[in-house]
Amino acid sequence: MSTTLQVTQLEKAYGPQKVLDGVTFDVPKGSIVGLLGPNGAGKSTLIRSIMGIVEPDAGDIRLSGRPWSREAVQGIGYLPEERGLYKDMRVGDQAVYFAQLKGMKKADATAALRLWFDRLEVQGWWDKKVSDISKGMAQKIQFICTVVHRPSLLILDEPLSGFDPINARRIIKEVRTLAEEGTSVLLSTHDMPSVERLCDQVVMLDRGRVVLSGRSEALRESGWDGTQEVLFKGTDMAFTIALGALAHLDTSGPSPVAGIRKAKIRLREGVTASALLSALMQSVDIVEFIKVRPTMESLFIGAVERANTTESTPAS
Repeated sequence: MSTTLQVTQLEKAYGPQKVLDGVTFDVPKGSIVGLLGPNGAGKSTLIRSIMGIVEPDAGDIRLSGRPWSREAVQGIGYLPEERGLYKDMRVGDQAVYFAQLKGMKKADATAALRLWFDRLEVQGWWDKKVSDISKGMAQKIQFICTVVHRPSLLILDEPLSGFDPINARRIIKEVRTLAEEGTSVLLSTHDMPSVERLCDQVVMLDRGRVVLSGRSEALRESGWDGTQEVLFKGTDMAFTIALGALAHLDTSGPSPVAGIRKAKIRLREGVTASALLSALMQSVDIVEFIKVRPTMESLFIGAVERANTTESTPAS
């Protein structure tokens, strides 16, 4: 798989404070990579380095296999967290202006924008001033301005901030469609549910360092601690006896469905899920036996805590 963005050993310091410390990761073509980290982790400096707003002290940035250049950055679609539209300018004129800055001809830009305005149901606002539209509508317009030139790389910084659930779902759908059509996406966000719904891979930063990276599904699988959720028909006593020494019982109680009990258990070391299921089926009727993998939020918190513990532990 070809790589749209390749960051290698990127470093940046402001005086004695090192903001980026050997950051390395790739964004493959057509993938959606989540960029995660607590406030002050270095995400903004990283994005600004990719965009050429900040010059890194060391390291390498390559775009579609080529060395970083101002011309290559022109092909990036960048939606910053701080939104910026000219309030006294008409929406349509402003969108055409931004598209022309990205190298589109006026006629082509107008035609493409009209299609996007119809697609996101903002066609009635073409001749309105930005000052006359809502914040959510302005965010839609800025998203359109970011993607209209069909960038090979799309960098989104908190793209769902301020959207209601319906419009957030619509933007998520459009981002997925762009990725399916070959656009690579770097998504910086604190919204963990959107990471789970959208991202193929994640890169987690803390104190300027990559503390966890990889494919989302593989990370969640590797972080599984043996937790299973079980729905069953039978008594808690029979269920507990059947568990025996195979698993820890964390919680148990009624489920929302009458006559069905629910329990959360953790397999003991060396015990397989199939072995436990076979034992339980001897004593109760199993309705569902569900593997409960960790959320991206729990992986994120765990990675940051481990990094901070390592940082604070004195060398022996």
